[in-house]
Amino acid sequence: MAKKEDIKLQRVYEKPIKIFGKQLKIMRVILIALICMVYTGFVFYETRSIIPLIFGSFGLGLFILAIIVMIKKIIYIKDFNLECSAAGDVYITKLRGVCPKCKGDLKIVNRFIVCSKNTSHKWDLDIHEPN
Repeated sequence: MAKKEDIKLQRVYEKPIKIFGKQLKIMRVILIALICMVYTGFVFYETRSIIPLIFGSFGLGLFILAIIVMIKKIIYIKDFNLECSAAGDVYITKLRGVCPKCKGDLKIVNRFIVCSKNTSHKWDLDIHEPN
């Protein structure tokens, strides 16, 4: 039975998200999304058209995603992850590890850490206890 200390995931890929050569900060994303939503509200108020609300939904989606990343610090999306550092920098990362039972590759699949050699070697991502 593997213990929590035996399961170690390491970043095998880490790429900072940059826009115009500057590191993307989570608070900037939140501010941009808020400004987009306020502007959409004003345009909708003036035009009474549904089109601004459709574009405003992108701002709302971006705002919700940024808040989730800021609170959780990491979002698992298939093979890659969206991470936020303590300083607020946003990164795309990939986590991998070695199975303590059979030395297979560990990867994250649907909120579980799963071995590629033997899929019965599975741990919950949050508590790292075998299922």
